[in-house]
Amino acid sequence: MNHDPTVMDEPNEVQLRRLYRISYRLTNVMLVPIHIIRIDERTGNIFVLAGHDEGIELEITPNGEVF
Repeated sequence: MNHDPTVMDEPNEVQLRRLYRISYRLTNVMLVPIHIIRIDERTGNIFVLAGHDEGIELEITPNGEVF
């Protein structure tokens, strides 16, 4: 566990809500698998790797922006 207050070690509520919506769309609408979901400890972003060929990469920032 990281004790640096500037680094997130778990997602916030905004990120979790966005992650739920994205996960639903990927698995129930687009019908693609999700391979990895993790927090980038350097940025606090949630990283998502998905797709049949792992070709979908998304990041969710702490304010909920997706890129």
